[in-house]
Amino acid sequence: MTDNTAPSLRDLVFTTGSMSVIDDLAALETLLPEMPDERERHAALLERLPPILDLRGRALVHAREYQRFLTLAEADPSALAHLVHIGNALALIGHAGEIAMLLVPPGSPEDRFAKAMLTNERREQYGNGDGVHDAKLMERALRRSFADGNPRLVIGAHIPPGMDEAFLRFSGTVLPGPGEEGEGNGPHVHHLEHGPALEGWFDDPPDLALLLDEARNMFAAIETWSRAEPPAPFWHGARRGALILTYAKLCRIGLWPARSSGDLVVKMEVERLVSERVWATLAGRQTRR
Repeated sequence: MTDNTAPSLRDLVFTTGSMSVIDDLAALETLLPEMPDERERHAALLERLPPILDLRGRALVHAREYQRFLTLAEADPSALAHLVHIGNALALIGHAGEIAMLLVPPGSPEDRFAKAMLTNERREQYGNGDGVHDAKLMERALRRSFADGNPRLVIGAHIPPGMDEAFLRFSGTVLPGPGEEGEGNGPHVHHLEHGPALEGWFDDPPDLALLLDEARNMFAAIETWSRAEPPAPFWHGARRGALILTYAKLCRIGLWPARSSGDLVVKMEVERLVSERVWATLAGRQTRR
C-alpha cells in the first residue's frame, strides 16, 4: 500500500520483501505460448494479450507515483542523487504501459471503448499543440486507430450504454487495488515504497543490441512466412502477433537510456530500421494505387 504521508523522499518507508518487476512491453513476450509451430504460437498470442484497461490502470498509477516522486524530491532535493533511479524506473514503466496500450489490439467492447477514449485523448492533446510529436503525423496515426476493423465508437457528452465501469477505470477514478496487482512474474502496480525493487530493475537493463537482433530476425521471419505458397493457416494472426512483439522490442530500445556508445549506435539503427519500413510501406501503398 502507498503511504502518502511521507513529506520527502528521505521519509519513505520501503518494503523489504522481494518483488519481481517487469514492464508491460517486456511482459508481452512472456505471453507467447510454447508450441512447435512458430506461426501458430504467434497467432495464439493474440488470444493471450492483456485487456487495454488493465494496461491503462497500471500506467495511470505509475504516472501518479512518478509525479509523487517529483513532489517529494522538490521537498528535499538533497535525497534525489541517492534515489533518482526509483523515479527513472517509474517513468520508464509508466511510458511502457502507455505504449503497450497502442500496440495491443482491442479484444472486447471495453477494449474498443478504451481505444476510442485513448484516441480522443491524444487527438485533443495534439490538437491543442501540447504534444511532443509532429501534429500532422499524429493526425495520420490517429486516423488509423481503428484499422483493425472494429467499429468506431462515437463518444460525445454521454457514456455509451454498459461502459460506466470502463469509463471509471479509464479516467482513473477506479484504479487497480492490492488484490489486482498481477500475479507471479507478471506486471505489477508499483509504488514509491517498492523503491529497492525498482532500483534493482533499473540497474539491470536489457541488452539493447540483443533486442535489435531479435527484432531483425522477427522481421525476416515474417517476410519468409509471407512468401509461403499456399499461405499457412495461421499466417494473418501470426503476422499480427509477431509485429506486436517486434515493435515492443524496438520501443523498449527507445525507452531504456543508453549507457554506452554501443547503446547509442543501437538506438540510431532502430531509428533507421523503422524509417526504412515506414517508407517501404508508404511506397507499397502508392504502387497499389
